Amino acid sequence: MIRRNLMFLLPLIAALCLAAPAQQQTPPASKPAPQAAAEGSDLVVLRVAGEPITEKQVLAAISVLARQKQSPTDTQQERNMNLVKGALDNIVIETLLRNETRRQNLEPDQAKVEQQWQQILKNFPSQADFQKALAAQGLTDAQLRKNIEESMKIQQVLDLALKDVPVAADAEVRKFYDDNLQKFSRPEQVHAAHILLLVDKNITPEQKAETKKKLEEIRAEIESSKITFAEAAAKYSQDTANSKEGGDLGFFTRGRMVQPFEEAAFGAEPGSLSQVFETQFGFHIVRVIEKKPAGIPPLEEVKSGIKQQLDQTSLRKARQQYVNDLKAKVTIENFMTPEEFIKRHMASR
Repeated sequence: MIRRNLMFLLPLIAALCLAAPAQQQTPPASKPAPQAAAEGSDLVVLRVAGEPITEKQVLAAISVLARQKQSPTDTQQERNMNLVKGALDNIVIETLLRNETRRQNLEPDQAKVEQQWQQILKNFPSQADFQKALAAQGLTDAQLRKNIEESMKIQQVLDLALKDVPVAADAEVRKFYDDNLQKFSRPEQVHAAHILLLVDKNITPEQKAETKKKLEEIRAEIESSKITFAEAAAKYSQDTANSKEGGDLGFFTRGRMVQPFEEAAFGAEPGSLSQVFETQFGFHIVRVIEKKPAGIPPLEEVKSGIKQQLDQTSLRKARQQYVNDLKAKVTIENFMTPEEFIKRHMASR
């Protein structure tokens, strides 16, 4: 089964967790919206199935969306409009899904709630820092836990609604591959591992020669099978980013590494061990694990990625249709246009 992640609601869930609004009594649907309010007030911007959404809630959702990457080509006016429309739409969707959790009488798995709680705690150096962050948002432990429970119940709604979305068949994967061959074209790649002994810029010529000699001795041990390359990397390599993984650098293309390293890696055959060579970082030996020539990879090599992409596309469409169906069943009353909201809160930005 495809995992139905709540990706399109993450900004709103974050807003709920970081700036949860106070609960309000739902006014009768016939009651007109307030006509005036102070900045960031409880002025009702819209109602979703009778539930009021205030300026404070919209501003909280906007603040989360604003931290996400924006298009560099958008004007400030376009950016503001996208933020307001996105926040309003997210709030409408969240409200509808939350109503569904109540209608279906769903309850979260408390073990998973606790797991999520512990994951949040890991983001803070100490319990005191966590409590300070909560206080800054006007939240208590209980309120944050309730928000986590709400987000998990919403996920349950989506899981149930989308559980029968079909996954891509092999024929669909093949057709996508055949129709998009050039999109899969790739440059030459090499999969390599290395051992690095660092050389400080202030090192003496004698010390530098000694470092090179040490790496040549390590290379000789590998060649004579006294130690494997991975063991030698874990023991001797000073590239801490990958030494414990046997010096494995994964696949890379030309232009990713400094020139001497690139020449050694792309110039060797799979399974071979390079001579000791120098770069600006120090002395290296490289073991080439695998090479992939430039061109279009076979279907089997990219099949799983294509299938995942097709499944995600089907899921997004089904999710959007489900949300549209929920919207069609309720009354959504707008008391402030995006333009009016921008004028009140974002005109000077």
